[in-house]
Amino acid sequence: MRIIFASMARIKLDIPEHLPFQTEIVVRITDLNYGNHLGNDRLLAYLQEARVQWLASVGLSELEAFGVGFLQVDSAVLYKAEGFFGDRITIAVGTSDWTRKSWDFVYRLTLPDKGDQILALAKTGMVAFDYDHRKVVDVPEILMTTLGA
Repeated sequence: MRIIFASMARIKLDIPEHLPFQTEIVVRITDLNYGNHLGNDRLLAYLQEARVQWLASVGLSELEAFGVGFLQVDSAVLYKAEGFFGDRITIAVGTSDWTRKSWDFVYRLTLPDKGDQILALAKTGMVAFDYDHRKVVDVPEILMTTLGA
């Protein structure tokens, strides 16, 4: 069997300039991978941490937001730099691409001690979810308003 690798298309993310929430995380030693830099699995955990902090700041959670929960259905990350032990990372969060049942959280991760160098750009796709009935539901209008649709 012969496998031929074609040139792979790269993902593109359009992150708005203004994102309404930001928080900061410091890279821990346990966040490093064998390359001695921030592991990609840990970066996804940072996205969730920032998202949960934003939701908490407006009185919401991923399990209860105006009668619905959130279910993550996809994610995409563009890595632009390495993160190392002790680096401060600013994570800005917003939303985009709202539909009747879904939306994206979008993120810009920067390194403030390195001239706000971009560490990564990311998005996580969400659907409104009824955990009691295990089904996708419509996004409440107030949720769109609260999170900046």
